[in-house]
Parts: sequence; C-alpha cells; structure tokens
Amino acid sequence: MEFFDGETIEKAASVPEWVEAMEKALIAIVAGDFVLPKRMHLDRGDDTFLLMPCISDEYWTTKLVSFCPGNRDSGKPSIYGTVILNNSRTGEPLAVMDGTKITAMRTAAVTAAGIKVLSPSDINTLGVVGTGVQGLYQALFACTVRKIKEVRAFDQVLNNLKLFTEGLHSRYPDIKIISCSNSSEVVRNSGVIISATNSQVPVFPNEKDLFTGKTFVGIGSYKPDCREFPEQLFRQIDNLFVDTPDGNHESGDLIDPVKNGWLNGNNIHPIGDIFSGKVVPASNPTRLFKTVGSAIFDLFATKLIYENFLNKLR
Repeated sequence: MEFFDGETIEKAASVPEWVEAMEKALIAIVAGDFVLPKRMHLDRGDDTFLLMPCISDEYWTTKLVSFCPGNRDSGKPSIYGTVILNNSRTGEPLAVMDGTKITAMRTAAVTAAGIKVLSPSDINTLGVVGTGVQGLYQALFACTVRKIKEVRAFDQVLNNLKLFTEGLHSRYPDIKIISCSNSSEVVRNSGVIISATNSQVPVFPNEKDLFTGKTFVGIGSYKPDCREFPEQLFRQIDNLFVDTPDGNHESGDLIDPVKNGWLNGNNIHPIGDIFSGKVVPASNPTRLFKTVGSAIFDLFATKLIYENFLNKLR
C-alpha cells in the first residue's frame, strides 16, 4: 500500500489535469454512475467531523475530514483530512493520501472549472475573501484558467493575508496582489470573486450595485447555519449553479434564498449540466456558483494521482 504526502500529491498532476478530472466528476454527478452515500456529519461544539465514501467500478475512496475553526488561534489549519483508496473489485487497500492537500486542490479545481464556463473569457481581475489554505489554492487555480493581472484579497486574520500574498507571489510573480481592508473593496475592483470563509453570516454588504455583472464562487458555507452571500446577490441572478444537488439541503447559501423567496428552487442547477450541454447559462452577467464538496471529487482526485503514479513506474 502506497502513502502519498502533500508534496507528492501536488507534484502528481498539472493544474489542467486537475481541472479536467473535476469536469469529468461534475458530469458524473449528473449521470449518477456511482454509489455516493450522503456524507455523515458529526458535530461537536463548533467542530465538525465528516465521513465521505464513494464507490465506482474501479475504485472505492473514503475520506475522513475534521473542521476545527478554533485552530486558527494556534496557527494550525482549520481542516485536516485523510483519504483511503481501495480497489473496489477486491477491496484491497491501494493507498493512503493526505486528504488536506487533496481537498484543497480538488476544491480549487472544481472552482476553476466553474470559472471557465461562467465568467467572461477576458476577465483579468480576481478577488478572494478568506485567504487561508483553501483561499490560496483557489487563487492559484483560478489564475490558470483566466489571464489574471490583479488579485485583491481580504481576511480578518492579517497573517493569513501575509501567507496568501507570499504563496501567490511565489507562483505568479507578475500578478499584482493587493491587500484590502474589507470585502466591499474586493468586490468593487474584481470581475470574479471567490469567498472561502466559514462565516455564519454574509461576508458582503447587502448592496445591490456591489454585485451587478460579477461572477461569484462560494466554497465556505457547507452547513445550514452558514451563509456567505446576502439577499441582494440572490435577487440578481437568473440561475444558481451547484457542484452537487446534495448542497440544496446542506448549505445556508442554498437553503435560505429558496426559503425566503429570493430565488426559485427550480433555478438551481448542477453545473455538470453545462459541461454535458443540457443547460446554457443565461445572458445575465451576474452569476453564482456554490460548491459544498462531494466524495466523488475525492474519487476522481485519487484516481488521477494513483494512476499518474503507476504510469511513472512503467
């Protein structure tokens, strides 16, 4: 049985390979060709523990994730994870992988796939609210699918902003990185905005003009009591795209708008429908892609990593 640490995972595949793998996963969610049980939530105070299995004809993956927001006080990541890969025909364990790195990279690749089909092709400004580990990878991947010239970022934790700036600059030294004092400053000056926080209340002001003509991606809200976006954004979009329909019952950013009448539930679509050609985005330039994550992304990620590893041995 192999072990893949974070550094090995990061070197195992290129960003375009990651994005292509997640596009296939998004289509597979719509096709329903996998055994994909609802993930198990175990809440303990402010901490959340997740069990996420997924089975295909080839592979069976199980991810164990812990989300402990209090870790920021000790300088540790909020999210830790471990992924186990098995042969689904025999049950044989094939690999154990750093789930934290897989989560960061596959989530960023899902976002990048969404940006490709929802944002203008000539967009060159990116905004990031929430600049922890997830926020950094979101920016790194977004900058590969659009020719970004400026990145504006905001985080309540100044050290997160510092590490984000250093990490992004080391990969993209020609991109101008601007630290902002609030989320409004990020939105006003960005064409694509990614929100990567664990906030229970919207992180943006409820101002209509702030959102018009922008492409938004929300990755942080994954529980009913969490929401990153305010009412006025939902009232401006024609359709809301999701990575998986399971999120309709899991995230406050999907539950509250429908419950409050800000958005018709029939206008929420899996983004895989765009990749498969079933849905074409409306001409309205104000768009929102909400991700909550799915074990199927871990399956496609581990498949990519493991098979690239085997190919290098041949």
